Amino acid sequence: MIDELKAFVAVVDKTSVTAAADALSLTQSAVSRRIQQLESNLGVALFDRSSKPVTPTAVGRRIYQFAIQLLRDADRLISITAEEEEPSGTFRLGLTQVVADVALFEAVKQMKADFPRLDLRCLTEWSSGLQRELDAGRLDAATLMLVSGSEPPPSVQRRFIATIEVLVVQSKRRPLVAKIASVDELAEKEWILNPLGCGYRAALQRAVEGAGKQVRLGVDTQGTETQLRLVAAGFGLGLAPRSLLKQSAHMKDLAIVQVPDFSLSLDVWLIHAIEVGNLKRAMSALGDVLSQTFGLYQSVKRS
Repeated sequence: MIDELKAFVAVVDKTSVTAAADALSLTQSAVSRRIQQLESNLGVALFDRSSKPVTPTAVGRRIYQFAIQLLRDADRLISITAEEEEPSGTFRLGLTQVVADVALFEAVKQMKADFPRLDLRCLTEWSSGLQRELDAGRLDAATLMLVSGSEPPPSVQRRFIATIEVLVVQSKRRPLVAKIASVDELAEKEWILNPLGCGYRAALQRAVEGAGKQVRLGVDTQGTETQLRLVAAGFGLGLAPRSLLKQSAHMKDLAIVQVPDFSLSLDVWLIHAIEVGNLKRAMSALGDVLSQTFGLYQSVKRS
């Protein structure tokens, strides 16, 4: 039953028998047979075979939710005796964009050197999306950026990595506001910000709305360096972590704006399931390299 459930979940996730077969290292016919066997055992049709791409039936969607939990429990059962084994297999890691900007290279380099049998897969997403992916069992570990003072849910294993101070910046040559400005004054200017879902943007929006105004969005784009280039050219105000600002190629063209009625610091956390089997050593090593890399950035910031 476990193999059949794995095939079913893979087809739902990939919306394709072919893609599911590739992910499971099986032939398409083997995946199809496992789906048919599961349908026979359950006495229901799990997929609407008249639709493209493949979509689960209503009862199939309900079974999918139970299957994810059952497979997770099965993995936990096996992990009881596997925690001290050498990390191997696929390690699915989700990072917020800022964490990726700071530490992705070092993390990948160190993990591949320390655990050659580990197949590391990385993606970037907002914290809320990474939390959902981890809860659904589609990630093994993720980093979250939470407003300082808040913590990840108790249902996961968590490790504090660093605190990031986020600053308001503007063009040094073409300043839009004074060196010291209020939220009310900032609200009158256009902003270069991340898309919706970004914690910085949400915090700024709350502060501006608290002053009875709306954020004036000039450019909505991802990528810290792209944003800082636009800010340096005078196209709007921006938000940037102090640790990344110091390393930016545009630092000499930027000025920090002091905002007495707005401050933002975010805590970086590494989270993963409580039982991770033979990924235990890899999780510990990942936490170490993230902490060390952020520590180096903090040292540069203070120098």
